[in-house]
Amino acid sequence: MSYIFKRFTVVLLIWSALNPLAAQPDSIPDISALIYLDSFVVTASKAGFDKNDFIDMVRTDESFLEAFHNLRFISYRSENQFQFYNKRGKEKASYKDTIQQTATGNCRSMVYSTVEYEGDYFKKAKTRKYNYYTSIMHDRLFYTHQETCESIRTDLKRSNSTRIEKYVYELKKLIFRPGEKADIPFIGNKTSIFTEPMIQYYDFKISNALFNEEVDCYVFAAHVKPEFTNKNKVIINHLRTYFDKSNFQVVGRDLQLAYSAGLYEFDLTIHIALDIIENKYYPSHITCDGFWNISLKKKEAVKFNLSFFDFKTPTS
Repeated sequence: MSYIFKRFTVVLLIWSALNPLAAQPDSIPDISALIYLDSFVVTASKAGFDKNDFIDMVRTDESFLEAFHNLRFISYRSENQFQFYNKRGKEKASYKDTIQQTATGNCRSMVYSTVEYEGDYFKKAKTRKYNYYTSIMHDRLFYTHQETCESIRTDLKRSNSTRIEKYVYELKKLIFRPGEKADIPFIGNKTSIFTEPMIQYYDFKISNALFNEEVDCYVFAAHVKPEFTNKNKVIINHLRTYFDKSNFQVVGRDLQLAYSAGLYEFDLTIHIALDIIENKYYPSHITCDGFWNISLKKKEAVKFNLSFFDFKTPTS
């Protein structure tokens, strides 16, 4: 495996949350007996809440897949903010823009409404050559520099035409199908949190909570047990998926990915909120805070905040 490819693979961990995939359910042990129910959910279960069905719904949910794929086929505006930090935690580069995507049929185009930046964010600002791989991946996933047309179902198929595409597909599982094995070099089965032997490292819980202080939700959570924290036994330190109680639709997810061994070192906390427009899912807010690093290369410590709004049905 080339060094450039290893580095690119680590960068994709930051962005695995931001692009769709196709996946098939796999068999897992029955973990229902391991899941703690808080008092509210215990009461709900007596009224017909089925824990096993809920677990299956968590594993098979494709709301995030749909949300990010649908983003390619609708007109919207987005605001994108990035801050990069040095080893002492001092900001060394920042960037902010507002973009407008216009969709016509299955085609889309994009313009920058505003652009502001400071520090060494760009190598060459006129040609938008970035100094940070995080920004390269953001550009690849969200920006359209010329009119792009594609089939509605194009991105839902797995592609192994190149090694990069194969690993992109595997990395996406960390968000869209959390708990499934992701075939990532040197990480192995550590992402398969619902399988043996990984379930021994986690506490599972279904509880009651407000999402973004607004939506009353059932929350499915998997948290690494305290005795295994910082021992590189796991990749997913915590995972929380929020389901609107009124209709069981997914409204958001929180995820922390952390690892420090061999070639890889990263600690990323990701928050994603979804919106539903005309019965279709779209991302409304994405934040990420943390760092990634690979041996002999500079660490990228970054915070970013992406907001999506003013959605409009595409013209014909």
